[in-house]
Amino acid sequence: MVLKRNKTEGFSFVEMMVTVAILSISLSTVLGFFVYCLSLVNLSGNMTKALHGAQGKIEEIRDHAYSLLTTDYASSGTPGNTFNVAQLNGKGVVYIDSTNANLLKVKVAVSWKDQNNRTIGEDLNLNGILDAGEDKDGNGELDSPVSLVTLIAQR
Repeated sequence: MVLKRNKTEGFSFVEMMVTVAILSISLSTVLGFFVYCLSLVNLSGNMTKALHGAQGKIEEIRDHAYSLLTTDYASSGTPGNTFNVAQLNGKGVVYIDSTNANLLKVKVAVSWKDQNNRTIGEDLNLNGILDAGEDKDGNGELDSPVSLVTLIAQR
């Protein structure tokens, strides 16, 4: 006796379409996640460059004569209170709090534009001054995710 098979081999068209739809959604989600991760890697690299620039400026300030710090790193002094970060399309600003004559509080903040022309930190004009409406908390200083603060004592 020979048994006949009524079942056909293979997948139906509907099963194939459902499989393709599931694969498409999965791959587009993974691709979107990959693109997002690439933007985070770029941001991390830029933050490292900004930190390097800020740390370099702090080291420059530490090597400067203590008695000349407030005048030389004020807005009218030389080298001044703003600087360009060579590796980034950005600027840095130096703030010195001299309320204690023997101990200066120095803050260095860096702001830059990323590859999408989005400003990281608050936007500075060409003179290193906050643009109108950018000082969100009203403290008169550049607020940035890359800010270093140090204390320098008179030697």
